Amino acid sequence: MVGVLQPADPRLIGPFQLLGRLGAGGMGRVFLGMSAAGRPVAVKIVHAELAADPEFRARFGSEVAAARKVSGLFTALVVDADVEAPVPWLATAYVAGPSLSEAVRHRGPLTTGSLLALAAGLAKSLTAIHAAGVVHGDLKPSNVLLAPDGPRVIDFGISQAAEVTPLARAGLVVGTPSFMSPEQAAGQDVGPLSDVFSLGAVLAYAATGRKPFGTGQPAAVLERVVGETADLTDAPAQVRPLIERCLAKEPAGRPTAAELLAEVTAAQSATEPGPKSAPPGPDVPPGPRPARSRRRWWRPLITAPAIAGLLALSGAAGYGLVSVAQPDRDGSALTGAKMAVRRAPPAPSHAPSVPSPRITGTFTYQQGPMVYFEISYSDPGHNAAGFGFVGVEGSDWPQQYHSFSNPAAGIVEANSISYPLNQGCGTGLEYTSTVKAWIYDSDGNRSKPVIIHLACTT
Repeated sequence: MVGVLQPADPRLIGPFQLLGRLGAGGMGRVFLGMSAAGRPVAVKIVHAELAADPEFRARFGSEVAAARKVSGLFTALVVDADVEAPVPWLATAYVAGPSLSEAVRHRGPLTTGSLLALAAGLAKSLTAIHAAGVVHGDLKPSNVLLAPDGPRVIDFGISQAAEVTPLARAGLVVGTPSFMSPEQAAGQDVGPLSDVFSLGAVLAYAATGRKPFGTGQPAAVLERVVGETADLTDAPAQVRPLIERCLAKEPAGRPTAAELLAEVTAAQSATEPGPKSAPPGPDVPPGPRPARSRRRWWRPLITAPAIAGLLALSGAAGYGLVSVAQPDRDGSALTGAKMAVRRAPPAPSHAPSVPSPRITGTFTYQQGPMVYFEISYSDPGHNAAGFGFVGVEGSDWPQQYHSFSNPAAGIVEANSISYPLNQGCGTGLEYTSTVKAWIYDSDGNRSKPVIIHLACTT
C-alpha cells in the first residue's frame, strides 16, 4: 500500500523525488520515489534518532554493502545510497508486486503448485545470496515480494557477511521471532543454514496462512522455535516433507539452499507433468480462482495494495499522492452515476501533420468508493483533444471518449486527466477492473494506449 506523504516527511532524498510512503518499521521508513529519468524506486531512510548512533550507522552501512553484493536477479537492484548523509538512505529499484504476507492475507494459503514455485524462487534467491558470502538473517513473508517473474528478497537490514560476527551486542537477539532459526533465537552466531530454516518457516506460513510457531509474546514464540515442532496442519502433502527438512532444529539436518532447489525441482516434476506453475505474482494471485463474473472480480481477486497504490511506470514525478474529492457543479461529491458514455471522435482522415500527443505516465488513487486513474501526457503539437478508455481483461466498462472541454466526471489539469471509476471501495463489494486508455488529438488520432489496473487499497 502506498500512503500519502505526511507534512513532516521529506520531499527529496538525494536525487529522488518522494511520492508516497511504502512502509515503516523500528529502524526506518521506506518511501516511493522517482528518479530524474522517471523510474520508480524504493527509498529507505533511517530514523533521525538512530542516525546519531555510530553502531546503527555501521549496521546500516553493512546493509548497503550486503545489498550491493547480492543485487540482481533475485533481489531489488541497488540504485544509489549515501551512508554518510545526515540521515543515511538506500534506494533500490521498485518491485511491482505485493509482499507474500499481503498475498496470503488477501488470498489465503497458496496452492501446491504455487508453493513449489515460491520454494524454487526463494531457494534460487538464497543460493545467490549465500554465494555472495552474505547471510540475510531476516527472511520473512513481508521481505518477499512477488514480482511477475518470480520472488524478490528484500531488506538486508540485519544481514551480515557470512564470515564475520553479527553487529549486535552479546546476547541480543535480532530478527523476527516467528521466522528465525533456533540458533538465532538463542543469540548464537548464524550461517547460511539459518536462512534455510527461515525459508521453511516462510513456506509454512504460505502453506497454512499461520505463523508456524504460533503467536504471543516474543519470548514465548522464541521458546517454541527452539523446543517445539512447527504447526504444519493443512500443509499440502507434496510440500510438507520439504518444509520439515528446512525446519530441522539442528543446522546440520537442513539442506543447503542449492540442495533444496534440487529437491523442489524434483517435486515439481513429480506433481506437475505439464508446464510448471509460474511463481505467484500480483496478476496471478496464489490459490484457486473463484468463478469470475463478466464485470466484477470480487474481493478475493483484488490486486495487492502495493499495485493498487501505484502504477506509475514513468513520468509521475510531477504530481503527488494526496487525493481530494472534486465537487460537482452542484457542490456534491462525484459519483459513478456521472460516467456517461460519449460518442467517439471523428476517425482519423490521414496521418497527422503535427506530432500526436503521447502518454508519459499513469497513476491511481482512491477517494471513497472510487478509484481514480490519472494519465499524464505530452502534447508537442498542442492538438490533444480528449481521452478514451475501455474495459479489458474481463472488465466490461464500455468504450468511452471524453473531450477535454467536456470530460464528464473527469478532472482536467495541465497535461493530465483524472477519471473516477466505482470499485465499491469501503462498501463490502470491492472489486478490481482493468482499462485500456489513450489520448486522442483533434484529428481523431490515438496515442499508444496504456493498461491500467484499478483496485481498492483497503
